[in-house]
Amino acid sequence: MIYEQYRPNLPLSQFVEHLWFYSGYDPGHRREKLLPDGAIELIIDMEDTPKRLFASETSTQAQEFRGAWISGEHKEYIIIEASPHSSMAGVRFRPGGAWPFFSFPMSELTNQVVQLDLIWGGDIALLREKLLETPSVGGKFRVMEEFLLGRAREHLLQDRTIAFALEQITTRPQFLVIGDLIEQVGYSHRHFLKRFKNCVGVTPKFLTRVFKFQHVIGSLEGLSGSDVNWAELCCDWGYYDQAHFINEFRSLSGLRPTDYLKQWWEYPNFLPLD
Repeated sequence: MIYEQYRPNLPLSQFVEHLWFYSGYDPGHRREKLLPDGAIELIIDMEDTPKRLFASETSTQAQEFRGAWISGEHKEYIIIEASPHSSMAGVRFRPGGAWPFFSFPMSELTNQVVQLDLIWGGDIALLREKLLETPSVGGKFRVMEEFLLGRAREHLLQDRTIAFALEQITTRPQFLVIGDLIEQVGYSHRHFLKRFKNCVGVTPKFLTRVFKFQHVIGSLEGLSGSDVNWAELCCDWGYYDQAHFINEFRSLSGLRPTDYLKQWWEYPNFLPLD
C-alpha cells in the first residue's frame, strides 16, 4: 500500500491539516467504524466503483457515493465500506478550517456525507480528472493545493476569535469551562455560539467532548485493559467519575473503553468490523 501526506504552505496550512493520498489499500475486512475526530474531510475517489455508507453496524441498507464527497462533523460514529485495492485522495481540514471554501454555514454538513458535485458542480469533476491524469503523488498534491487556493480566493483570513477558542479546545479540553471561554472572547453567549457553529459545524461544548475523547484514545495506544489505571485516566482528562467516562466513551464510539482496546487497530479512529 502507498500512503502519503502533505502539509500545504501558508495560507492554506492555517485551514488544512494535510492533504493525503493512498492506493493499493487491502484491509482484509469489509466495513469499518469511523469515530468522531473533530475534522471535516473531503474525499476524491480514484476508482469508479461506488463506495457505501451503512445505516448501522448490522444494517445492509446503505447510501452510495461516487467520484467525490465531503464528510462533515459527526456527533456519532459512522460505518463505511472498506473496499479492497481502493485508491483515494483527500483533504483533512483543521477544526473550523473548512468554512472559507464553502458558501454556507458548516453546521449544514454536520452528521452528513454529501456528494461534492451537489455543492461545487462541474468543478469537482474537473479536479478529479486532473488528479487522474497526474501520475506522481507530489503532482496530485500540487493540483489539490491550487484548486483549494482558487476556491477560497480572498477568504483565507482566520477569524481570530474562533481561532483562539479552537486552540483552547484542542489543546486543553479537560480544563476548559465553556462559560469562561465565552467571557474571554467578549461576545454574548448567543452570538458566539452562532458564529462558532457557522465556522466549525458543532458547538464548542460538543467539540470539547470530542477532543477529550481523542486525547484519551491517543493515550491508550499499545495498551491492554490491565495496563490502564482507569480511575487516574478519568481524573487526568476531567471526567466526573468512571461512570461519566464510560457513558461519554460509549456515546462517541458505541463501545465500552475495555471493548475498544480489544478491537484497537493501527488506526485509532478506524475500527474493523467484518
